[in-house]
Amino acid sequence: MSTSNAYRKALSRLSPRLSKPSLAKLSNELEQVATSAPKAAFAIPESVRHNPFVLRPTDHDDDDETPGAVIRSIGTSRRVFLLQPTLTTPELQGLSYRIRTLSSNNAINSIVLANPLEDAEYGGNMSENETVLPMFMEEGGLSESLLGERGMVQADPWGGRKPFVRHVLEESMEGGLGVPYVSCGYDARAVYESGWYGERDVLDRCLLTPLMELTEAVRGDFDKSENQTLSRVPVITVPHGLVTDGGYALLGGSYALATDATSFRILNPLRGLALDPVGLSYLLPRLGYEFAQVEVARHAWGCGLLLALTGFEANHADLVSTGLATHYIGGPYKLNMLERGLMDLNSYDGQRLKRNPKKYYGHEHEVTGPDINDQYRNVAVGNLIQNLSEYDAAGADEYGCYLRSELDDEQQLFIKERDPSLTMPEDRIQIYGELISPLVSWAATFSTAWEEDSVEGITERLREIASTKAEFEGKPGYEEDVAVAEQAQYFVSSMEQRSPLALKVTYELLCRGADEDETLRSCMQREKRSQMELFVKEDGDFIRWAKSGQGVGLTKMEGKASLIREQEGVFAGWKHASVKDVTNDEVAEILGD
Repeated sequence: MSTSNAYRKALSRLSPRLSKPSLAKLSNELEQVATSAPKAAFAIPESVRHNPFVLRPTDHDDDDETPGAVIRSIGTSRRVFLLQPTLTTPELQGLSYRIRTLSSNNAINSIVLANPLEDAEYGGNMSENETVLPMFMEEGGLSESLLGERGMVQADPWGGRKPFVRHVLEESMEGGLGVPYVSCGYDARAVYESGWYGERDVLDRCLLTPLMELTEAVRGDFDKSENQTLSRVPVITVPHGLVTDGGYALLGGSYALATDATSFRILNPLRGLALDPVGLSYLLPRLGYEFAQVEVARHAWGCGLLLALTGFEANHADLVSTGLATHYIGGPYKLNMLERGLMDLNSYDGQRLKRNPKKYYGHEHEVTGPDINDQYRNVAVGNLIQNLSEYDAAGADEYGCYLRSELDDEQQLFIKERDPSLTMPEDRIQIYGELISPLVSWAATFSTAWEEDSVEGITERLREIASTKAEFEGKPGYEEDVAVAEQAQYFVSSMEQRSPLALKVTYELLCRGADEDETLRSCMQREKRSQMELFVKEDGDFIRWAKSGQGVGLTKMEGKASLIREQEGVFAGWKHASVKDVTNDEVAEILGD
């Protein structure tokens, strides 16, 4: 009997005698023994069968914590539950291995990365959630075997989440609005507290390289020299909440489906750091290129600078308009429909029209030409996503129609040369209004500022625009000019809060990443080198920030009914008073020139 069969048989004998959480833990331990997978792979446990994955209560006495992510099977798809906004080193390595292995598996059709349904229901608060289930399995309630007195879930060895951090939509909401924190990649303060900041090899091995590997695994990149398996099935990410900095590594797959609460920010300069090695210095200067978004591509440089230098919060419209997300699906309930649809679709290998020829003993299989089934694989998954989406980055609506030029001029609801009286209402083309992106709008408004060739020049140009407020304020008909001046001042203030050295390093990373000869990997390597230098720099801005105990301006809101907001402080004791004090030699040293 093979080792894998023996391990499955042992599990079948043990399962009636163990609790579900204990069985889940034992399953992963036995799988580690029976397979050649690295130990880190099991930092991302797999929940067995159809049982809930029980979260540890936050006041539990055990040292075990809830893992950063959990995997479970959903029919012919696999769902990765993102349980924590930060991942440890084994979790980064384990998730990378799991995704790379699963994406080459032709017995499934997709991998879905998403934070749990409970985040959407409780606004990011997990105090009343004890289990992790696929969304459609939540509809019937919890299994009775897990329920104790008064319907409360019994304590189990898995569970507990760190208090959720909610961000404040400062650009549009005065009082702030909380949403789940999906991912920021890693805990920057933990890097300082663990002492890694002074060890280059530890930083490389335990943080920066694993972050690069996770980025490449999600994107489906593979290296033939390392005998990595070719990626086959798409990775689909549904981030319902805030993604920051290195967390964007999880959005680089085939599909990134934005919901009404999805947003993205770059906060590292508030920590004295630049761009994490996830390829943003390559992607930001090329916004709008992948999906032929012509107007966005014209202002790609301004959009990238806004995100990287000011910490602008890109909402779902910004992300889809620029191609940082591929589709907009509306409310998080669409994840329910996505899961149901994927579990019923054929596997990658089953998505074919022509069957393989029969093989006869003693006869070699003759290859008659290219596999005609290749053109049909993954198409069903793409069609499902298109039909669940309200619009995509390429400008198509939920029907996948690009028929703007073929529609009637008057109502834009019917195909030209077709009798409207014969078209039923449900057959009419659903046309969405022009998508408004604040990010692209502000990038276009301040286009002259982004044309400056330095951070100092950009700041001064924005100050000049901000100073016009006094000229227009109070005059009828000049309200828009006043709003533009106020927004310019807001951007200046945001940049002044950030580390001057980190800002100039980030700007230089974008400049070099914009070169047409650059690749995603070359940009990630440069980002890794720069981040390494900022981490280890003696008396550098990162160490100053970490020692201060200050945060990055996010807001902690514990308890869904609580109105108490605890605002994180923002550090101000940077080594340089302003970007003018940062020399070119200091920037070149960080970049390794």
